[in-house]
Amino acid sequence: MRTIIILLGLSIVFAACTKDESISHTKNKNNTESTTLNLTNSNWFTTNETHSAKVFGYVYLSISGTTNADKVTIETYGDGDRSDFELILDSKKNFRNDSICISFTVSSNLPSYEFECSTVLKAIKGSDTSVVKLNSGKLKY
Repeated sequence: MRTIIILLGLSIVFAACTKDESISHTKNKNNTESTTLNLTNSNWFTTNETHSAKVFGYVYLSISGTTNADKVTIETYGDGDRSDFELILDSKKNFRNDSICISFTVSSNLPSYEFECSTVLKAIKGSDTSVVKLNSGKLKY
């Protein structure tokens, strides 16, 4: 009985809703060209080093590409601290960075098993943002 009352209530709510056709669904009214992000290279690699009986493991990304955006950022994290690293754009809106540290770990022993990392690349142009999720595939220290 309770289910019937809930379904009846929801059907009344949805029947009473109308769509306002005058609302624009464009992300950026002033810009007819959407934000683009083209990757020409994306290469993940790991390194490790030992300091004072602690082993540091790093996951790096080498990346390059082109965009029509004003700004390109990539998400980095390590030890729980997430931040956005801004990639430098040249005059032709190309970007390239050979070693962005995406994450690191500190331990007495690094894991010997395979693992994967991911990050988010954002291209921002005015109020329009293009987001690309990148996955490393299998990595190992």
